[in-house]
Amino acid sequence: MSILFKKLFRNKKTSVLAFILLVSIFLFGYSKQKALQELVVYSVLNNHFSPVQIKDDYSENVFNQFLKKMDPNKRFFTQEDIAQLSLYKYAIDDHIESGNFKFLNTAFDIYMARLEFLNTYIPTLFDKPFSFTKKQTLETDSDKRTFSKNETELQAYWNKLIEYQVLTRYINLKQGLVSKNETISHTFDKKLEKEAREKTKTEVLESFTRLQEETLDDFRDLYFDSMINVFDTHTSYFPSERKEDFDISISGKLEGIGAVLREEDGFIKVVRIVPGSASWKQGELKAEDVILKVAQDLDKDPVSIVGVRIKKAVKLIRGKKGSTVRLTVKHPTGEVSEIPIVRDIVIIEETYSKHAILKDSRFDKTFGYISLPKFYRDFKNPLGRNTTNDIQKALVDINKAGVDGVIFDLRDNEGGALVDAVYSAGLFINEGPIVQVRGRTSMYDKILNDTDEDILYDGPLIILLNSYSASASEIFAAALQDYGRAVVVGSNTFGKGTVQTFVELDKLSPTRSAFFKDLGSVKLTIQKFYRINGGSTQHKGVLPDIILPNKADHLEVGERYLDYALGWDTVKPLSYSQWYHQNLDIDKLAKLSKKRISKSDRYKSLYSHLSFIKKRSETTYVFLDSKKAISKKLEANKELDTYNETIKKLDNLSFTIPHNKQLSEAQQESYKDWVENIEKDIDISESSAILNDLISEISSLTARHSEDMSVIE
Repeated sequence: MSILFKKLFRNKKTSVLAFILLVSIFLFGYSKQKALQELVVYSVLNNHFSPVQIKDDYSENVFNQFLKKMDPNKRFFTQEDIAQLSLYKYAIDDHIESGNFKFLNTAFDIYMARLEFLNTYIPTLFDKPFSFTKKQTLETDSDKRTFSKNETELQAYWNKLIEYQVLTRYINLKQGLVSKNETISHTFDKKLEKEAREKTKTEVLESFTRLQEETLDDFRDLYFDSMINVFDTHTSYFPSERKEDFDISISGKLEGIGAVLREEDGFIKVVRIVPGSASWKQGELKAEDVILKVAQDLDKDPVSIVGVRIKKAVKLIRGKKGSTVRLTVKHPTGEVSEIPIVRDIVIIEETYSKHAILKDSRFDKTFGYISLPKFYRDFKNPLGRNTTNDIQKALVDINKAGVDGVIFDLRDNEGGALVDAVYSAGLFINEGPIVQVRGRTSMYDKILNDTDEDILYDGPLIILLNSYSASASEIFAAALQDYGRAVVVGSNTFGKGTVQTFVELDKLSPTRSAFFKDLGSVKLTIQKFYRINGGSTQHKGVLPDIILPNKADHLEVGERYLDYALGWDTVKPLSYSQWYHQNLDIDKLAKLSKKRISKSDRYKSLYSHLSFIKKRSETTYVFLDSKKAISKKLEANKELDTYNETIKKLDNLSFTIPHNKQLSEAQQESYKDWVENIEKDIDISESSAILNDLISEISSLTARHSEDMSVIE
């Protein structure tokens, strides 16, 4: 203990705090749980863009949020349980102050008791065959359901739920026995019912086993997440494993073997081998293989992972570059073998930008096409791959091809590194502001500018967006839209206009960290984005100049649908100059696009399909009667088949990869799949047509401007 004291008191500045902490720990039972709670809540309270007061209404919000996270589908708690827990609804603020965890502990105990009760009851539901003749329905939308009143009503709910799950599997098994063009029979099949019942039982009981393996620590993390999630929807607590996954998603790489895994029937199965990865190069591990055991290095004994949750299995399989993992694998043939794999950097190619030269046979023109799934950057490695450098390289290739215009595709781009959104936008303008950032106080306010006068591409530009385009992608699109530099096409974006940062709690409090290692991180909202025209991208998102059919129209996609999302507001607009001397006639371009869409068979099919989906999604209950359920299934199958038949390679589009010879074998594989998809994409085809119209409009503007200048002279 004397060594620990010396370490803490070596720094005089921390000596008093260290002494107080030590007294608290040894005299008052100061726990890691209490230390972590204080750090999580007060780090957010002191640094959040829009802090909330820790009072009774805060307690109520945390109470509701935690229960929603624990039981989102209302399958476990009863109204009696909620009434019991409601004793703590307005006490959580006091519990934070005193280090009390009665609400967490009580909720956990009730939850586990419910699991135990259901785990005893549910297996009995599979003892007898289902006839699937009940004239009943099951409501699947938890927002339209209340919690079951008591255990009896909870049992009744699970009776329906299990029968529906078995019925769904039964219908899928029936469908698997017929060809694509044959109709599913309404005739009851006892053999298939038994198979469906047994498989569903295995699946359900395995899920209960997983749930019962969750610990109080798991729910503690969920509780802390709820405590700060009510500040705003993007403020969260990240245990170390979750933070690691987040870093992987931003950098697009990890250290491991490069196999996509899933949990199935108690086993860890290989779904896909990542091209170019260690597993891909080694060559023995294949999709559909089942991993039975994992051994570290060449001399360690293997550990069975049968029945192990995938999160734990992945932790064993991942490891540092250059280290060896030995996998005992069962192949689909039944053969068992041991496969040694030297771990390496796994590059997730789907993370990175791709570009091609597009030729549209309708026009005597070529266009550059860039697809960017996210704004990526390896913050731990300054020399690592990043969005800006890759877009620069893409534009160099595109310029060499002498294109007439560029389509920049940001659909499904959920954001990422803000710095790359700013730098990348700067590649299309000479200089000027890109985004305003406002903090909790004016000392944190700033304007992010493009200070480089160089322009890498100065021609006609289309930006393609959808409902899943968010955050950094909205900053990029909004800036170029405000400058009039690009025509924005697609649908209303997500509306995430806030800035988050990570606070590592171990670094925030070294004294606590000396006792309680691995405290995790807090992701908290510290700033808010504002366009250069003064409007926030938060909540409202970016409205396109030209609207295309929204494929997510039947879903509640966007910041405005999320709990505790910050609102929209405005600040003072900045001074900036429009790109073109005269305003583009956007209305004209929109009318031309609308006319094309109205005549397009592909878009007509899409509209019909979206209408069908929207109508079906409005009916959230399902039938327990097999005849009605099969009829619904047949109706959906017919609609989907009709729509899928229209999704074919578009005759007018062709793509070439200008840098194909420079790509690795793994990259070429990734590009091949990418091209096969975009060749069928009707929105790219329409964007190409809009770009052609835009080129004509710019030519007309240029001619008019030249005439005006002649008059002045």
